[in-house]
Order: sequence, then structure tokens, then C-alpha cells
Amino acid sequence: MRSVVGREALSGAIGAFLLLSADAALAQESPPLAAVTAAEPAAAAAAPVPRQPFRRSIEDAANLAGGLAVRLGRATYREGEPVTLSIDVPRAGHLNLVSVGPDDVATLIFPNRQQTDNRVAAGSLRIPGEPPQSPELMAKPAGVTLLAAFLSQEPLDLQPSGSGPDAPPADDAFARLLPAARTQLEKLAARSFTGLPRTAPLQGGVTYLLVCAPAGTCDAASLAPATGSPSPAERLTPGLLLEGETDLALPKGAWLRRIPEKGQRLTRLSEGFVPRLYTNADNHCSIGYGHVVRQEACSGAEPAALRRGISEAQAEAMLAESLRRAQRAVMSLVKTPLSDGQYAALCDFTYNVGATKLQNSTLLQLINAGEHERVPAELRRWTVVGGKEQRGLKLRRERQIGLYFEGQPVPRTPPGGEPATPIDIRVGG
Repeated sequence: MRSVVGREALSGAIGAFLLLSADAALAQESPPLAAVTAAEPAAAAAAPVPRQPFRRSIEDAANLAGGLAVRLGRATYREGEPVTLSIDVPRAGHLNLVSVGPDDVATLIFPNRQQTDNRVAAGSLRIPGEPPQSPELMAKPAGVTLLAAFLSQEPLDLQPSGSGPDAPPADDAFARLLPAARTQLEKLAARSFTGLPRTAPLQGGVTYLLVCAPAGTCDAASLAPATGSPSPAERLTPGLLLEGETDLALPKGAWLRRIPEKGQRLTRLSEGFVPRLYTNADNHCSIGYGHVVRQEACSGAEPAALRRGISEAQAEAMLAESLRRAQRAVMSLVKTPLSDGQYAALCDFTYNVGATKLQNSTLLQLINAGEHERVPAELRRWTVVGGKEQRGLKLRRERQIGLYFEGQPVPRTPPGGEPATPIDIRVGG
């Protein structure tokens, strides 16, 4: 990639948009905004944004940071049963484990009153361990509880001190998470996502504790949570899946280039996971990360395996297969060398808008001309669906820009003469 003249600091708009609510992560999942030109990203970022639930903030931060595997001892638990989990710690650091229950109350599980020192070594950490690092963690209440782990090189100030309202009662070992802790995690996660892995200040990972009532049927599929927001019925089909197969050949002698893990994470985070069949806003029967089962409403005649619901692993396999078309399109259409971050950002963009839209875009022309400094302004144009600008698309574009310039300053935009007319992702331009 051509070096960027000036090496400016990351624009304030990048950080602001990366820290916007996770419930605006999808274009189809966010309310329309008044039109804002690409020359005014800072003004848009300064507009008041409703604070999303704790679960969305913590889930988004852990997924953006990435790099940690969190595993529960079982797929489901009955209410009142003790919970065990393990965390694969890739390097020594300070570990924080946060739970957010169905009531959206965020609790700091580790460290705690029993184990105040949260410095951990690399390896597999079990909670509770031998000897136990924390009091017994019970599965309650019934429903879905988010468990998010964060590993930092420097200690984080996430727990209250003294006897304030968020401090644990004398007989309670766990404390409420401070509101300021949410902001701290969001900022560190955004820096980790846009920076190089070796300089990332935070790593994160999530799992979901599925808790059934003490008696009765325990159906994991019915409990499994949908990620992202709002309701699945308001989501749109990914642009790539609206197209037929395109005849785009790989360069001679080339193998399909793998999307780096950070790019895969961006697509999963942006699309959101739905474990059950649903009819989306395009009247398409869908499941997983926007996977189209049939281009009409769900009728109950879908395969039994899908009617029972799918796991995140199954959804990821479906997504990987669909992304192969995006990978092929980017490798076929882009004629200039791409870094891993550039390639990943363009694959996510292509999944979102479609290969044909990329093929006919000014964005592709700029990239093939080596004018990478104009990419941020051009990406910011693709924020409209059905004639209405969408906050979720603005967030997704800022994350793509951060990934495109991974570890580098983002150029100031727009350069002189840069077009500011928004582009409808269903139309292209």
C-alpha cells in the first residue's frame, strides 16, 4: 500500500464511530438519520446517541477486542446449578470476567473478594479452579447470561471501592460493574481493533450461559441468544446474497486468500447472529449471520435441522462459505497489492453491498489507481438504504476504515474535490 503523507493522528470521527452503540451495528438494524455529508463526520459523531444496554456494550467490546476463547463446562445449566468455565489466556496479563444477566445488570466475577489479584499467567485458566479463584458461580436466573473476558497488559479500574451503591454487600463476593468501566472497555477495544495485534491494549472473548428453569424441557435452541439488534424481522439480506453467482476468476495461479480473523470478526459483529429461522425485512427466510434459506418468507417447510435452530459454529461455517464469493470478487477485481487489513475490510464491504456493486464502484477505481488516501471518504458515502441514511452503516464503514488502515494513521478526509453524495447500497455508485 502507498504510504500516506502526513501521518496524521487517527481522526476523532473514527474513534467516535467505533465507540457507538452495538445496537447500531447493522444498517438494517438502526433508525434512519438525517442526511449528513461526508465532510461532516465529526458533527454526526457529536450528535446525542442513546446509551445502549450494558449487554450490548460489553458484548461489542469483547468481540471487537477478540483473541480470547471462553468455554463453559456444559452447553446448558439448570437454574441453581454451579457453573464452571475455562479461558485460554494467550499471554500473561490482568484478567477481568464480567457477567451480564437477562436483567442487564453487569457484575464483575473476577477479580472478586476471594481473589483480589487478577494477574494471570499464560495458559488455561479454570473458574473456579483448585484452589478456587472465586466463590461458587451459580446459574441464575433462567434465561441467557453473557459472560465476557478481558485481558489487558495494565490493570483496569472496573470495580467500585469503599461502600458506594455499586460495592458488594458484606455477604456478596461480586461487585457491580462501574458505568465508567463500560466506557473504558469500549475505548480500549476500539484501539485494539484498529491497531496491530502486537500493540493491542486489550483482548476479549464471550460465551453465553444458557440457564433453564429447575424443571421441564431444556431446549438450547430456544434459549440461544440473537446478537446484534434490533429484531431479526428488521434485518436486511446481505447484498452479496441478493446477487446470482458472478463469473469472476481468480488471478492465474492464485489460491483463495484467507480472510484474517479480525476481518471475520467484523463481519460477524456487523451482521449479528440469529440461531433460529426468521423472515427478514426483504421477506427472505434467513438464519445465522444473514444466511438466506429461501427468497420468500419462512413457511415451516424448511429442513428440520434448521427448524431446530443452529449453533454459532454452524452459522460461522455458513458465513465462511458465503464469504468465499466476496474473497473471490476482491481478489479478481482489485489489481493492486492489499495488506491483510485492506483485504479484510474489502471482503466485509463486498459481503454487505455485493460483488457487482464493488465491480462498478468509484471505490474500486480509486484502489486500483493506488489512491488509498481517498478510500475513507469514498467508503463513507455508502451509508444509504432505500433513500435513508443509516447510523448502522456509518458505524460499519468507520470500522472498515479502521481495519483498512490497520496500525496506521487514517488520512484526513475528504481531500479537495472529493464527492460527498451518499450512495444507496442497493443501487451502487
